[in-house]
Amino acid sequence: MTYGLVKKQDGSTYVSTIFALKYAGRESAAIVFDDTFQQIKMLDMWGTGSAGSQRRLFVLANDYAMASGTWAGPDWVLRDKKLWKELQSGQEVRTDRFPQFKKHTRRICLPDWFEVKTEKDISDLANVSMGFHDACICAYTETGRDVEVVFDTTWGCHITVRFAGVTDADFKEKVGQILESEIRKTEEGFSFVVLDGFAGWTDGCYYNVPIGEPYIRCKRIFWQIRVD
Repeated sequence: MTYGLVKKQDGSTYVSTIFALKYAGRESAAIVFDDTFQQIKMLDMWGTGSAGSQRRLFVLANDYAMASGTWAGPDWVLRDKKLWKELQSGQEVRTDRFPQFKKHTRRICLPDWFEVKTEKDISDLANVSMGFHDACICAYTETGRDVEVVFDTTWGCHITVRFAGVTDADFKEKVGQILESEIRKTEEGFSFVVLDGFAGWTDGCYYNVPIGEPYIRCKRIFWQIRVD
């Protein structure tokens, strides 16, 4: 299933199935339900507000084979010319006029924690966090062999990652802001590596100090999202 969090103008969110998805930078868009689940709409993934560009959609799981700049989704959506004509004209598109959507109107319950198990799970986390590009570390907690890091993504959400069963780490008090990172699947579990960024800690960054390649190696990874 492909689904995500849609952020409304009042700042609240709801979860919707994503029926079609296009990644094209600031022109990215998706076909989703509105918050009543009685209409389908074309949603720009990025909008403009008083604080500049703002994310309207946070894709939590994506099962579509993506190609940059083109729409991806099931054939019954992509080939429905009547649906696309109405969506692109800005008309109200009610689900009772397109019965194929009705079986998808069920509410989606998010887990307390998403668990990373597969390469697809890694891709989903990298997608919603935007690879933690420009993310700042705003909290770091050690509990036994578990480490929780709260990332201010600076892209409209905070993501808490729990590294469970840490086997080795060289991270604490080294990273202030991330420019590039990577999650790798290993024989023992996973490795989170900061490939580029600025040194520092939760109180700031040291822009002229190299940070090397901080990492956390662990058995399992879990994550949560909070939309700002």
